[in-house]
Amino acid sequence: MNHVVIIGFMGSGKTRVGKQLSRDLGLPFVDLEKLIVKKMNLSVREIFEKFGEPFFRALETMALKELINDSERRVISLGSGLPLQEQNQKYLKELGTVVYLKGSLETLKKRLEGSSKDPLLDGEDRDDKIKKLLKQRDPVYQKFADIQVVTGVKPFEELVHEIEEKLAAYEKNS
Repeated sequence: MNHVVIIGFMGSGKTRVGKQLSRDLGLPFVDLEKLIVKKMNLSVREIFEKFGEPFFRALETMALKELINDSERRVISLGSGLPLQEQNQKYLKELGTVVYLKGSLETLKKRLEGSSKDPLLDGEDRDDKIKKLLKQRDPVYQKFADIQVVTGVKPFEELVHEIEEKLAAYEKNS
């Protein structure tokens, strides 16, 4: 099934872009993290605190496998850590066309200011943590992306339009 899969760093706009794309394309929208939160009846932070990160990553993999077998085409937003997990990488390409929302360090720092949603940003200096995670994750996101767009530099509607144009061109040539 050729879903539209959105990846990117936390704060890159995966959910907002995904919801708009799903409306424009007439496809259902799935936020993988929200799927897990609903199933577990716990927030991502609570899952991390109670069961640890490896448990959360296993839940992501199970949810990912379920979506691969879903016959209805969807727009799917993935958690920012999911593409880094080796066990998930083989499923990414199987899932569909991967769109990477690439944000600059400045854009992401601004968007994540005051956010306590992601437990990976706890502890040490937040800006350093974002910089370190971005440096680690960006090459992985680029490796799996079929389409890349830069977020935070143009109005939201233009960004979505750019993705839709690139998506149409990519899928036409695939």
